[in-house]
Amino acid sequence: MVLLALNGYAKEKTPKPPSKGLLFFYRIGDKVDRYLTSSIDTNYIALPEHSWRLAYTNGMLGVHSTISTVFSDEIDGKMQPMEVALLNRTTPSVDLGFNVGYRGFGFGYSWDALHAYSQKMSFSLGSKRIGIDFAIQTSTNINTSLAVDNKRIEGLDFKNNVIITNANLNIWYALNATRYSHQAAIKQSYIQRKTAGSPLIFLSYMSSQVELSDTLRVQGVETPLLPMIMSGMTAVRTRQIAIGVGYGINYTPNNGKVVLHADAAALLVTYSVNLISFYLPDSIMTELPDQPMYNIRPSFPVHVTGNVRAAVSWEINEWVHLSAWATGENMRFKSAATSSNNPIFLSNWNWKVQLTVGVRLGAGHKRVQRALGEPELVTETVRKRPQKELPVWVKEYFYSPRP
Repeated sequence: MVLLALNGYAKEKTPKPPSKGLLFFYRIGDKVDRYLTSSIDTNYIALPEHSWRLAYTNGMLGVHSTISTVFSDEIDGKMQPMEVALLNRTTPSVDLGFNVGYRGFGFGYSWDALHAYSQKMSFSLGSKRIGIDFAIQTSTNINTSLAVDNKRIEGLDFKNNVIITNANLNIWYALNATRYSHQAAIKQSYIQRKTAGSPLIFLSYMSSQVELSDTLRVQGVETPLLPMIMSGMTAVRTRQIAIGVGYGINYTPNNGKVVLHADAAALLVTYSVNLISFYLPDSIMTELPDQPMYNIRPSFPVHVTGNVRAAVSWEINEWVHLSAWATGENMRFKSAATSSNNPIFLSNWNWKVQLTVGVRLGAGHKRVQRALGEPELVTETVRKRPQKELPVWVKEYFYSPRP
């Protein structure tokens, strides 16, 4: 009986070794992982177990824009200044999309189910220390209301008479990238194992164009109502370059199972080009690109703006994760008042909220290491700490099983 048992044990099947082609891809993936974990403290940051990621995204985005001017009007025989402002708000949107990625590299696409905007394009790239975010959006489905001296005029609202195009390019650099991952809670390309923060440096390019496109027929003549209200302006364009500093923090109470993220930055606009076009009676039907644009000087050579972001990420297990984040970016401009032109103030807030449900795929990191016969990569510098035993359901869904 003993001999039969030993004979059966000896014939037990052993795991089939991977093919040469699969080993080739394993080696490439291992080199990528070693590059991504080089020069970081793996007590604080680690890679997810599985390298491929497929995610479904559901978000909302919008623009809150204010454009105002000040001119004098005769009241009770005296000339008094009066501020007239257009308050522009995009209609609610439902942004549906997907994202496919390998470690920190990915591709995403989304579309608006409610047609709240006409065009949108965005992409982002991020590594351990530096990243790039770009987005451009043209919004046409906008509700516009009129305010005089900060008091909204009831019953005088406009719809689809303003077109706003915003573009933002942000390059960020994390000074404490050894222990802090700026992408951990947003892209889930890293796991933030322990709480850490970092100063951030930003270089930004911001562009905004607001077009007033409505007309009103008065005695058989097409008259631009909104431009007449706004002292004759039909469009305002501004392009800015800014540098700034900020701070980001990732807080995790359970070794990366749940991560709470927040970051904010103050941006100093050091260079700007600002153009304005006016209503010309002889060219009312002329398209905006053909209308003459005039350069207007800013009231100050430099000014401050900024952006904020908050996020939460939940690693349900090594295959499934959930995250939600919200961000807001502000761009503002104020022109200098001259004897021939009234001062103009422009403020744009771009905001977005997004919910992501992701699934990780591919051969696990431990499996790849065993196939290559190499030591564990992410545990080389990890110091294990004694931990109390917890119920299985707590370990599986709330407490990270990672060292």
